[in-house]
Amino acid sequence: MFEMINRDDATRARGGDTALAPHIGRPADYVRALAEIEMSSCERDMLRAHAKAPGRKITGLKLAETVGHFGCRIGNKKYGRLAAKISAAADLPMCKTDVSDYLAAIFTLAEGTQSDGEDWTWVMHDNVARALADAGIV
Repeated sequence: MFEMINRDDATRARGGDTALAPHIGRPADYVRALAEIEMSSCERDMLRAHAKAPGRKITGLKLAETVGHFGCRIGNKKYGRLAAKISAAADLPMCKTDVSDYLAAIFTLAEGTQSDGEDWTWVMHDNVARALADAGIV
């Protein structure tokens, strides 16, 4: 499912800071991206809900409910579109995986695991949480 990389190589590839893989940015990358993109109030609410969730762990269904929608697919799609905007502005490559583009984009914000059904559980990367705090979003 994922392309395996050497952790030391990945850290060097992102500038020797706290990045763990090429698709995971440094806090400064995310802060810069958050300042550059236009975000709707719904997108901002999704980021806040994810950052404030216990253990920064949330499902696609919960993300959908956060913005008044129902269904894990819509939650993951909306979050994936936001993640794609952030990753493009941060100049981060897409995660090399065999899932849909919108799910792959979320991996720039969080680690994900698929449940037995269609939903995914996302755990926000530390660097994203730090950037959200630094940017005053949470």
